[in-house]
Amino acid sequence: MEYGKSGSMTKRHAYLILAHRNFSQLKKLAELLDDERNDIFIHVDSKAEFNPADWIGTCSHSALAFIEPRIRVNWGGVSIMRAELALLKAAVSAGCYDYYHLLSGMDLPIKDQDTIHNFFDSHSGTEFINYWKFKKSTFSRFHYYTIFPEGAGYFLTNLVNNIFKGLQMAVGYKINRNVDFRFASQWFSITDSLARYVISKEGWLEKTFRHTNTCDEIFMATIVWNSPFREKLYVKEETEEHIVNESNMRFIDWTRGESIRHPWTFRMSDWDMLMSVPHFWAHKFDEAVDSGIIDRIYRTLLDKKA
Repeated sequence: MEYGKSGSMTKRHAYLILAHRNFSQLKKLAELLDDERNDIFIHVDSKAEFNPADWIGTCSHSALAFIEPRIRVNWGGVSIMRAELALLKAAVSAGCYDYYHLLSGMDLPIKDQDTIHNFFDSHSGTEFINYWKFKKSTFSRFHYYTIFPEGAGYFLTNLVNNIFKGLQMAVGYKINRNVDFRFASQWFSITDSLARYVISKEGWLEKTFRHTNTCDEIFMATIVWNSPFREKLYVKEETEEHIVNESNMRFIDWTRGESIRHPWTFRMSDWDMLMSVPHFWAHKFDEAVDSGIIDRIYRTLLDKKA
């Protein structure tokens, strides 16, 4: 597949998308990202029934690639980290992009591509990762050996993991004692230099995280914090203990989430709020919950492109 169709010297972006369902919704996302300045790389969970042939002709400006082999991805599993690394490796091997944006297949842009590109052009070299303060429970994700690292989303394997974790706590056993872990949103926008640096650390990442739990919000944050790229983070607020509230330019509403594990799914009633925030993408949307808001954003941004 040919990458960089336009052949221009315009700064180019790679969109990396993790998808597992709602493929008609995903196709709308791809169409909204379709721009001569972008290429799109999608990883589809191997558990899903999916045929890339159905997507021929979806994009007329961006190169569109589906990552093979597909990885079986489980919620909270190390498989998520592996799928993200596969996307980064595919994009880096295809070309040199100014920014690599990781999105979910349940995301949508809420700004037009000119606005997005102008912002990143004016902040060239800056890394966009949204760091969070650690919760007490977060430490157990990476300091205790997880027997079934792909089992967080299943009752029996999660039960076994928690029992074994309790035994380790009782005897004072820990793994990864010498790593300065950090915590951040899974979704990021990073430069080519950082993307290649992360790939170069794949062996260390696998060794460190292969028996941890829910590492998707830990591994990238930890790599960047312990590297020179920490000095290039987009900082919006700083405290004595941590840099917090950096922005990854994604709007995610955790205040109304269905549970502590899942953020709010946007509805049509959220339109005015979505159009008023300064972010570029929003997470999350679900056509099974409210397809109207997806269609309205889709039509509005397509009209702007036209």
